[in-house]
Amino acid sequence: MSTFPIPFDEAEAVRYFGARPEDKEAHGLVNQVFLSVKDELQPRSIHQLWHCDIVQGTAEHPGKVQISNGTAFTGTQLAKHLKGCSQLILLGATLGSRFDLALRRLSLRSIAEGAAAQAVGTALIETYIDEQEKIWKQELPSYYTYRTRFSPGYGDWPLEDQRKIFRVLDCAKRIGLTLTEGGLMAPLKSVTAIIGVDTSGACSEEPEKRGCASCAKTDCAFRRS
Repeated sequence: MSTFPIPFDEAEAVRYFGARPEDKEAHGLVNQVFLSVKDELQPRSIHQLWHCDIVQGTAEHPGKVQISNGTAFTGTQLAKHLKGCSQLILLGATLGSRFDLALRRLSLRSIAEGAAAQAVGTALIETYIDEQEKIWKQELPSYYTYRTRFSPGYGDWPLEDQRKIFRVLDCAKRIGLTLTEGGLMAPLKSVTAIIGVDTSGACSEEPEKRGCASCAKTDCAFRRS
């Protein structure tokens, strides 16, 4: 696993590439692509801690998560995921625009290299946020517990709520992350998400579902079994 400037999880890149773990050619290609783009990375992130109120969904009304400035996010699965949390972290992160240029260059040169670059970028942005999370959590009490990241578009949380996160975090000004008219993030390899924060210090009776297990999108091509 490389550590410049973001830890590179080659196995995860191969998984996002859609290849089998034992595919040596795929490993070689994603590693080659990583070496060609690693100097183009400009990772930036922003996070804010907010108090929140959570209303669980019913058959008649979807769930709702409202932060202390009045912004409300709608989604029954989001509300269920954050059950028990009195605070949440809003986050935005990006690999930067130079990675987009490298991705475009590789895609023009080779379809395979372009696909591998997409996979490498996805693995890198996820690892970058993982590393940032560790830093953010060091600022908070050690007895706090956390939910896994939940992003607009997961489950029944509308992708349109992305714009609310951008407004609250001021992503364009703070980290150069914008939304197109069609709702796509620019730069491409970017993420926004919510992390639930349970400040009670109480442990759940059931083990928390993590990663793919916490997501209701069972038909996702990248879902882990």
